[in-house]
Amino acid sequence: MNLPTMDPVRRALTEAELTAIIGRIDAADSTAGLLAAVVRSVYNTLLAERGLTLTTLPDGHKIDPRQFHIPTSQWQAIAGAVTDRAAAWGTGPELAMELVNVLPSSYDDPAAPVPDTPRTDRRPDLLHLHISRDAVDVIAAATRHVQALAAHYGPASAEHLTASISWLAALSRLLSLGFGADTRVHRDGHLSLLATTGSGFTYGLIFHDATRRCIAGDGCAATIADDGTAHAPWSTAVIADHIHQPSFPLDAPRPGSWSMHS
Repeated sequence: MNLPTMDPVRRALTEAELTAIIGRIDAADSTAGLLAAVVRSVYNTLLAERGLTLTTLPDGHKIDPRQFHIPTSQWQAIAGAVTDRAAAWGTGPELAMELVNVLPSSYDDPAAPVPDTPRTDRRPDLLHLHISRDAVDVIAAATRHVQALAAHYGPASAEHLTASISWLAALSRLLSLGFGADTRVHRDGHLSLLATTGSGFTYGLIFHDATRRCIAGDGCAATIADDGTAHAPWSTAVIADHIHQPSFPLDAPRPGSWSMHS
């Protein structure tokens, strides 16, 4: 059965209201408490002009975030306060995604007041990074692979720059406090890593090697294996009857890049 929803509410929060909401966010002492505080504070504030709160809604009514609208600048201020507070537990990214589902919709209003609230760095003072022996070997192998790409294709080549930039970004991710103060890193296949964080979030830093393709023309769509044999990448792919020309040499270090997967 569909329950009735509240009539739409579309208005800017006053500076005092927004300041009070941010104050309740800052006072939260856990991730669950933080999410509850922001939902309760925002909707109780918007419902107050009707003499209601989340706990005093008429029977059969429920809150639909799509029926509530606040200015985009105020939405961003609330979200920023939440992720800043959550940095203490490494759950900012998790809550940032959840806020999209629970906060009101937004609209542009350049005149909406936003208090100049100083942002507090809540991140832990130390990052504890535990790297398994196998992961140490992967890091060394990945670094050598990037160096080999530079030596073969040239330091300014797309092959080297793509790999080196993505590998640097992967290492920077490992050194981030965004997911908490404790990170454990293990091997996850050739040139890839698996990280488990203190917040419970697990992600992979995966190396995606480039596919060697035929570039001889004639509409040929063949992929070329390390032994030089040509294969059809899909059942109807055109494999031209010519001498296949690989997009990179069979004996060269394989181009590719690292990316994060959760």
